[in-house]
Formats: sequence, structure tokens, C-alpha cells
Amino acid sequence: MIELKKSKLLKFNKDKIRNKNVLIRVDFNIDLIKGKILNSYRILAIKETLNFLKPAKRVVLISHFGDPEPGQESKYSFKKILPLIEKLLKVKIGFLKDFNSEPKEKFNLFENIRFFKGEKNCDLNFAKKLASLGEVFVYEAFSVSHRKHASVYILPKILPTYYGFHFEKEINLLNKILKDLKNCALILGGAKISTKLPLIKKFLKKSKLIILGGGLANTFLKTKGFEIGSSLVEENSLKEIEKIHSPKILTPFDFYVLNKNKIFHRFLGEIKKEDKIYDVGEESLKIFFEELKKTKNIVFNGPVGLVENKKFEKGTLKLLKFLIQLKNKFILIGGGDTLAFLEKKKLLKKFKVSTGGGAMLYYLAEEKIWTEEK
Repeated sequence: MIELKKSKLLKFNKDKIRNKNVLIRVDFNIDLIKGKILNSYRILAIKETLNFLKPAKRVVLISHFGDPEPGQESKYSFKKILPLIEKLLKVKIGFLKDFNSEPKEKFNLFENIRFFKGEKNCDLNFAKKLASLGEVFVYEAFSVSHRKHASVYILPKILPTYYGFHFEKEINLLNKILKDLKNCALILGGAKISTKLPLIKKFLKKSKLIILGGGLANTFLKTKGFEIGSSLVEENSLKEIEKIHSPKILTPFDFYVLNKNKIFHRFLGEIKKEDKIYDVGEESLKIFFEELKKTKNIVFNGPVGLVENKKFEKGTLKLLKFLIQLKNKFILIGGGDTLAFLEKKKLLKKFKVSTGGGAMLYYLAEEKIWTEEK
């Protein structure tokens, strides 16, 4: 577990950024649908840090946007969404196409750094080019702190580095979970179980309860010999999951399935080969709710149904509404799909949230981040 030193926190180092050129790593990796930003929480999360940086001479923001392949530059260019970002942050932001561009505003956004191979390759020369954009580096992108990329791993070794306000809040929230794992419940949904295996194994040893939903539950149930029809399964994880047996793990036992464009409610054992499981049933939720009442802390990452389809969002919505009603519990929610759903349902402000999905899972499992690697 990382305890951030006072000397590394931006809020205690205003004198270090005054009249300086500041480079700040943020996360503007958003989902764009019909010209609208679906998940604005990551952008809004940096407002406090940006306000604090006003005494700086100039600020250059760097971020990735998607994971573009060659030829997708127009789709994933920040130039396309910069007006939307400016509107959310209520600040004028200049655009820097490349390293030859001259900053014209107090705040400037550098083009998508994943257009440059050196970012994902964690290339030292590329990191040095990025470092040339500032005299001081501020890290405010917890959601990519699990990536060994140039802007995460190398930049903090080149420039004097401080952590932003929101980054500090996220680490403190996650540390609160880590300090009391024995009284914690873990709710995991989404598609892939492989990315969540390290956390599942850790929580099996140290916590009270793990609830699996979505594609994770399908994969787990298949390894136990249950028929799950043509539902989503992560085939390459089956052998690893077969080894896991524990009464601490709860999975759904009733579901809403789709079969020939018709929705049916089925219990485990009634699933037909043509069925596709898309949501958790009410009977399973009742058991989940009773068990969750017995815990003190709850971590929720990943929806338990296909929330992209309104017909299969009910299970996740009921679970979230139940969590809102719980008193004297510390509840932390993360994962891009989960937070986007919360934002869509106007429930985001009801919870403590982590902007990280994979980063949240990584930190809870490994208790480290790449920015702190020596």
C-alpha cells in the first residue's frame, strides 16, 4: 500500500509551480456517442487541480484517447473533441498538434499521445520529448497508473513530479479498502475474468465475500459443469478458474436470457443451449443483498448485466439502488462501464468512485503504481 508523502502532493507545493511551465498527465479517454461525451466524470475530476495551476506560467495537458490503430487519427484526434472539453472545464484550451506546435494559451492540450509509438513502448527518447514541454510534471491520471507507458513510468523519473488533488483522493479511497479487507465484499461484473483473477485470489484469502456477475459468472459457472447456453464465456481462462473453489464466492442462480429474440426468466439448471444470459434475476439479488448487509466495506467493479441494452440493465440498477440505501457502509465503485452507467442514470454523486477500472483492480491486488517504481 502506498502512502503518498506530503512532499509529493501538489497541494503542498504551490511554490514549485509558480511561473513554471507545467506538464500534466490527465485522462481524457472518453466515449463519444453522436457528438456527446458519455463519461464526463474523468474530465471534471481534474478541475480542482487545474484551478490550482493558475499561478503557473503555462500548462500543457497530455492524455491518450482510445487505442488508435494506424489510419484512425481523425477518429481519435483531440482536435475533434477539444470544444467539448473546454465547455466542461469552462476554460480556454489551445491545441498542440505535435512537438513543433507553439502553445498559444495558458492551458494547452497536446495531441493524443497514443499516436506516438514511444508512449506504449515506454521509450526513453519519447519521454524526454514529452519532458521538454514542461519544467514540472503533475500526475493526475490514476486510471492509467497501471500502464507501463512513457508518460506514466518514465516521466516521473525525469521531471520533478507532484500528484494532483484527484489522484490523492483516489489513492486514499483505495487505501481505506486495503486497511480493512477482512470486512470487505467484492462485487465483480463485466466480460473478462482474467483481468480480475489476481484480485479474486487476494480477496479469497483476506475478505468475507465475492459476488460474480455478468460474463465473469458465466465463465465461473461453466467450469463447475453448469449449462450456460451460448452466453459470453472467456474460454482461455477456464483452466485457471477450474482451480478456484470457495464458499465465499456467490454467483447468480437465476437469470434473464435471450432466445430467438424473446426474453425468458430461467433458473440455473433450466438454461437451454440456445440461451444467452444477459442479466441477473431477482432471486439471486435477494441473496446478494442479505449477504452484503453483513459486510462493512464494498467494492463494486463492472456491471452484472448487459447495461448497454435497456432490457438488461435492471439487475445492475437494482443492485446500485440497494447499495445507495445501505447505511454505515463504505462503498467504492469503479470501472468505465459501471461509472458511465451511473452517470447515465444520474446516480454518480451518490457514491464514492474511482476513475480507474483496470488501475483500481491493479492497485487493490498489487498495492503499487508505476509512477512510484524506482
